[in-house]
Amino acid sequence: MSRRADYEPHTGDPEQDLAYDREQRARARTSSDGSDEVPGEVAGYLAFFANAIENEDNVDEVRHLYESAFPDLTERFFRERMWPDEHQVEAIVGPGRRIFIILYKELYYRQLYARNQRGPSLTHRYESFMNYQDLFSEVLNAKEPLKLALPNIWLWDIVDEFVYQFQAFCLFKANPSKRILDDIDELMNIEENQNAWNIYPVLNILYSLLGKSQINEQLAATKAKQNPDDVADEFGQSKLYFKLGYFSLIGLLRTHVLLADYHQALKTVEGLEMGPKGLYNSVPSCLVTLHYFVGFSHLMMRNYGEATKIFVNCLLYIQRMKSVQLQNQQAKKNFQYDVIGKTNDQLYQLLAICLTLQPQRIDEAVASQLWERVGDRMSRMANGDIDEFRSCFQMGCPKFLSPTTVVYEGGNLSKEPLIRQCQAFLEGIESQIALPILRGYLKLYTTLPTHKLASFMDVKEADYDSFLGKLLTFKMIVNELGKDVSTVGVGADASDVEETTTDIDFYVDKDMIVIADTKVSRRVGEHFIKHIHKLYEVQSILSKLDVSPKPAA
Repeated sequence: MSRRADYEPHTGDPEQDLAYDREQRARARTSSDGSDEVPGEVAGYLAFFANAIENEDNVDEVRHLYESAFPDLTERFFRERMWPDEHQVEAIVGPGRRIFIILYKELYYRQLYARNQRGPSLTHRYESFMNYQDLFSEVLNAKEPLKLALPNIWLWDIVDEFVYQFQAFCLFKANPSKRILDDIDELMNIEENQNAWNIYPVLNILYSLLGKSQINEQLAATKAKQNPDDVADEFGQSKLYFKLGYFSLIGLLRTHVLLADYHQALKTVEGLEMGPKGLYNSVPSCLVTLHYFVGFSHLMMRNYGEATKIFVNCLLYIQRMKSVQLQNQQAKKNFQYDVIGKTNDQLYQLLAICLTLQPQRIDEAVASQLWERVGDRMSRMANGDIDEFRSCFQMGCPKFLSPTTVVYEGGNLSKEPLIRQCQAFLEGIESQIALPILRGYLKLYTTLPTHKLASFMDVKEADYDSFLGKLLTFKMIVNELGKDVSTVGVGADASDVEETTTDIDFYVDKDMIVIADTKVSRRVGEHFIKHIHKLYEVQSILSKLDVSPKPAA
């Protein structure tokens, strides 16, 4: 059997190897004494895991232990019970391994959240927050960078789970039906002292990670083609701190969207390079999360064209990942791909809204799937069915939260933030509800009197002025498509994105609407000229590099 399967590390030091073997034999004898004891294979895994984490050169091994071995052992030994508690684990791995115990508890509580459909108890929610606080305190209060190397997927999962558990706690405290009577006093104590899952410490931790890693300064330097190390201290130059800061940007994006602060959400990630070099590409669930929340923010700010491009790029990525997704679901090893599958369904609902309000050409692979899934719904939305807009939004939006709402007794108020955001969205839609119908008429003419168009749409004479307002609203949406691209999707560059416009444009001259065909051929020449200039820039940078051969040792 392979070394990974047996979890028997060979350090190269005979004394360490012999000590490890003696420890494992003792664990195996202990585990055979009773059914509640830790199985010998699990004890070996935990001891090997602790040793691997302490070695900074063992990132690939740690990733295997985290991403494959942990789910496999969970499936085999812990389908009906929880993993060992921290005291049992500490007895196995030995004292003085505080970082490993904290990281293990993070996995333990994450499994607890995933296993209980109604969510964990209030005590476990509190203990999980305290563990996160211990973890981030170790990272943020260190006098020098921690000598810890974790795989990208684990670092992202830590930040993502931290935000998720904050969201879950806010929904939990607003819904009395999820609690037992004994929880009331404890919840009152937590809220009075504000010492767990409060919005201020959560934001403080995420922003502190940004500051400690100097991630914004480094991203700005990279975008300006400067050396990011010139603006970073020893913490910023540490891979651990850089990656935690990077993923915290996306965690903050999600947090601000859940709080319905869409402008701040987009401002948080404006420094991220949305392209193949972005760190988020190394973790599929991170990529999908970034695109979903950026696209949703644009949707709520009525930048439908920008939201469409982001949603389409994300859906194309998920389609390319489908074979891996199915493979992992069959193995039942990685629940993240199930999360990606759920987000995939939400993306189609939101894309349907965007294309109904602002039709444009999209990739055929996505268009065919969209029509198959929500084609009938899009037709009803195009005919002005406000209930279909409501249903589409509620199926596609995230679970909004109110960080200050606490209900000790009474009705469930956890859905109130969603209802408020849905109402705000529909109020904006009501002013645009006639736009798909309006567009259908304008496509039939080159010139059309405004009064004639009003009669087509059964507009009364008293409502004629408001009708002109709707006409100008539609004009504003058409113009929005022509604005500069600020965010593009996975692996794309702004200059490579084909112009996506509606197929009509118009202007109003007194009482006459003049409609123009805006279908234009792509400017191929400009595309090549831009890339020639980019090549010159790369050559200029390369020519300045010192490539002289190093002297032989």
